[in-house]
Amino acid sequence: MVVTLFCALGARLYVVQVRDGPRLAAQAGDEQAATYTLYPTRGDIVDRFGTALAVTLPSYAIGVWPANVRDPRGEALRVAPVLHLSPGQVEQVLRARAPFAYLARDQNGALARAVAALHLAGIGVTPEPFGRRVEPQGTSGASVIGFTGVDDQGLAGIEYEYNALLTGHPGSVAEETDAQGRPIPFGKRLVHAAQPGQTVVLTIDRSLQFDADQILRRTVERFHARSGSLIVMRATTGEILALANYPGFDPNHYDAVPAADWRDRAITDPYEPGSTFKLVTATAALDSGKVSLDDTFPALDTLRVGGRVIHNADDGLMASGHRDETLDDIVTYSHNVGAAEVALRLGKETMYDYIRRFGFDQPTGVDLPGESAGIVGTPDDWWGSRLATIGFGQGISVTALALTRAYAALANGGLLMRPLIVRAITAPDGRVVRVVRPEVVRRVMRPQTAAEVLKILRDVVSRGTAKGLVLPGYALAGKTGTAQMVIDGQYVPGAYTASFVGILPADRPQYVILVKVDRPQGAYYGAIVAAPAFRDMAAKLVWRESLAPSLRAGAAGVQARRTL
Repeated sequence: MVVTLFCALGARLYVVQVRDGPRLAAQAGDEQAATYTLYPTRGDIVDRFGTALAVTLPSYAIGVWPANVRDPRGEALRVAPVLHLSPGQVEQVLRARAPFAYLARDQNGALARAVAALHLAGIGVTPEPFGRRVEPQGTSGASVIGFTGVDDQGLAGIEYEYNALLTGHPGSVAEETDAQGRPIPFGKRLVHAAQPGQTVVLTIDRSLQFDADQILRRTVERFHARSGSLIVMRATTGEILALANYPGFDPNHYDAVPAADWRDRAITDPYEPGSTFKLVTATAALDSGKVSLDDTFPALDTLRVGGRVIHNADDGLMASGHRDETLDDIVTYSHNVGAAEVALRLGKETMYDYIRRFGFDQPTGVDLPGESAGIVGTPDDWWGSRLATIGFGQGISVTALALTRAYAALANGGLLMRPLIVRAITAPDGRVVRVVRPEVVRRVMRPQTAAEVLKILRDVVSRGTAKGLVLPGYALAGKTGTAQMVIDGQYVPGAYTASFVGILPADRPQYVILVKVDRPQGAYYGAIVAAPAFRDMAAKLVWRESLAPSLRAGAAGVQARRTL
C-alpha cells in the first residue's frame, strides 16, 4: 500500500514538474499578470477667446452585482428615484442571474455621488473610460462643432475633422495580480501614461455665434421658412466669426432630431444664388475690359435667347426711364435682362474664367467635413440660354460659404482667401503647437476693379433694390437675391431662396455677412426677408468688434432713418 502511494505521487510529480511544467508555469504567469488600457481625455474645442465649446467631463456608470444584493425590493425603492427609473425596472435588474449588469451609463458626477451615498449592497459606481462629452453652448454653433458617439469618436463637424488630434493617445498599465485579479502588494507595476488630446481653437466668436443663431432663427420662424444660413467673415483674413444654420440641433442630444438637421447647410447644400451672383458678372465685365462703366445696354423687359424668353425679376426696380442702362444700373436695379446681355458680350470663356477665379468650381478648403464644390459645369455644357442665365445667377449652383468668400475677395481689394474656421492647435499644457495663418489662394481682380464694383454695391443700398437698408453711422454695400429653387431637377413655382450678401463698412471694408433663407412664406424677396437680418447682425458685429462709425456715414444714416 505505501509503495503504491509513493509510486502514484512520483508519477504525479513527474507529470506536473517535468512533462507539463513549462506549460503550467506559463499559465501561472498569465494569471499573475494583468494589462489594461488607460484612456486619454479628449481635447477641448474653444472659441477664439478660449471660451469652451466642447469639453470632456468625468462620467460614471451605475453597475449591479446581483449576487451581492441583499434586499432587491428595498434597494430598488431607494435608488430608482435618483436614476429617474421606476422601482420595478430596477428590481428586475437586481434580481437577474447575470454576474453584472448596468443600471445607467454616462452619468454626471452629482448623480454618481448621490448613488454612492446610499451605500447599497451590490450597487456601485465606476468611472466610464472616455468621460462625458459636453457642449456648454447647446445649440449655438452646433453644425460647426459637431458631436461624438459613445466610443468617443467624432461623428460630425470639428469633432470629426480633427478627431485624430482631439482623441490623444491611450496608455497602459501592466501589473502582477493574484488569482482573483487583485494587485499583489509590492508587485511589479509598469505604467505608460495616456496622452490627452490637443485643444482646437476656432476662429468663431461665441458671442457673435450666439447672435447669428438667434437672428437666423427669428428670421426663419417669422417667414415660416424651411431653413436658413448666416455667415460672418473677416474679409482681410478669411476668418469665419460666425456660421449658423437653422433648424439646428443640440449636440448633447443629437439623436433627438432627424439626421438631416446635423449637416452644415452653409457648406454642404449648393443652391442657385440668383442676383447675388451679379457680383461675378460685374467683376468679369470690368476686369476683362470688355465692358466699361460708361458702356450702355438696351433697357429691355424681355430678351429671347436660345429659345427661351428671359424676364426681369419682380423685385427688380425700374431705372430712370432711359432707353439704355449702364452696368451700374443693371446691378443696382437687379435687371436680369441687362445681366444676360452683359454675359453674352463677355462670352463663355471669359465668364467661365472669372467663375473659376472666384473658386466656384471646387471646395473652398475650409476645415469642415462634407463641403460641396457646387455645380458649375464647363462652357461645353452651356448650351442654349445657359450663358445668359448664369449672368444673373440661374443655371449655376454655389454654397453659401463660397459666395461669402467671393464677396470677401471684393471687399479686400481682389484677393481670394481660404476660409478659416480653425485658428490654432494647443497642447494640453497650453503650449501652442500650430498657428493657422491667413492664406491667399489667388488674386481674382485688379484693386481698381474691386473699388469700382464696390461702388456699384453701395448704389444698390443707396438707390437700388436694398434702398432703405440703414445702419446709422456706417456705410453699407451689398446685393439682394431672389432665386426660384430647383427641387428634384425642376424649378418649383412659389419656392424661392431669399438672400442678401453685404459688406461692412463700405467705406473701409472689413466684414462680409451673408443671409440666406430657403422657401420663406408670405414674402420672398431678398430685400424684405434677408436684408433686415443682415442689418441686425451688422449692428451686433460693430458693437462686438468696437468698430468706430464714420462721421460722413453717420450723418447720412441718421437722415435716411428719419425719411423712412
